[in-house]
Amino acid sequence: MTINITTNTDVTANPQKQEPTAGAEPVFTETMQHADVKLSKVLFTRGGSEILLLGKGRGRCLALWERDDGIDPFRVLATKNTDIDPNDACKLPENRVCIGYADGSLAIFNTDKEDLVLMSRIPPVHNGCASRAICRHGNGVLSASSNGTLSAVDVETGTSRTVFSGQAGIRSICTTFGNNVVMAGDSNGQITIWDLRENPEAMTKIPDPIKTLIPSKKALDPVTALTSHPAQSNLVCLGTDDGVVGLIDARNIRGANITSTYLVAKKGITQVQFHPTCSDNLLVSASDGSLVRIDASAAPIAVGTRSTKDTVWLEGDLINSLRSESIRYDGIYPISSFDIHSDTVVATSSIGMVSLYQQLPFFPHSNFGRF
Repeated sequence: MTINITTNTDVTANPQKQEPTAGAEPVFTETMQHADVKLSKVLFTRGGSEILLLGKGRGRCLALWERDDGIDPFRVLATKNTDIDPNDACKLPENRVCIGYADGSLAIFNTDKEDLVLMSRIPPVHNGCASRAICRHGNGVLSASSNGTLSAVDVETGTSRTVFSGQAGIRSICTTFGNNVVMAGDSNGQITIWDLRENPEAMTKIPDPIKTLIPSKKALDPVTALTSHPAQSNLVCLGTDDGVVGLIDARNIRGANITSTYLVAKKGITQVQFHPTCSDNLLVSASDGSLVRIDASAAPIAVGTRSTKDTVWLEGDLINSLRSESIRYDGIYPISSFDIHSDTVVATSSIGMVSLYQQLPFFPHSNFGRF
């Protein structure tokens, strides 16, 4: 069984799919461990040897786990209880992480000593509203709120400024072009693009957006996930609440456009992420419980001169070249977050399960399918 990818148009097209050989052993093995708390985020830290977990609701906490060879795939290193739900996290240099909380505050922790060491706490930056999504921005972070504001925060000094406000509740953000451009997906189904390079000294002036995109044909389909390509800043991937995944060509940021959209899941997309070093692979998780690997390495090379900024994801006839594999099929509980390190993926769910998948076929020499 494989997940069908279809174009989000009136014409349905199916890419080539890997079918399992009759009687063959399952390609992917899921090893699970329960965290006893609802999980909203997971990140690999310390070169993939540890993971950071955010727990919400009853028992809300931050937890640091280490890979282990025992019965369970992880062992607990540290747990820090908190009075406020942690919503999102992003990695910073030197084994630091930034946490965004439901009251709009932020905190910086160091994970270098097999512990969660609080380095600084930043007061609420959204007038009491939640910090829903955060991402790294140069030496600081960007924090997006449920009240439609986005703030740039200096994690060293704790100072912040409003980048923009007035957008419908922001659900997802990412930066491109060396962190100089930010894209924000909102609850109204729009992606708004802001150039942070314009008027950098005018800290009190809120700039106008340079572009607005609508990825879904369904009205008010919230943009729930955004990620930029690890090597090519002209490429961004998006996911929506209706299960749609799309690709944005941002080579000319003022002329940015959505090149293609695909219906990947039965329910909302919770996260999209390119593999950090083998970026012909895209991972997609969804509220239907599925975790899908989409492989674009078979895309044809365009005839004629190609810009060095091009990637296979921007090839014109991509739909006939995509291949999809289900790392995890749709199930009872949704995947809320995942992270990738080398050939390993760790994923979390809202019911507190942590799932580990190893020896995944991201690299050309993996013993899998057509490779």
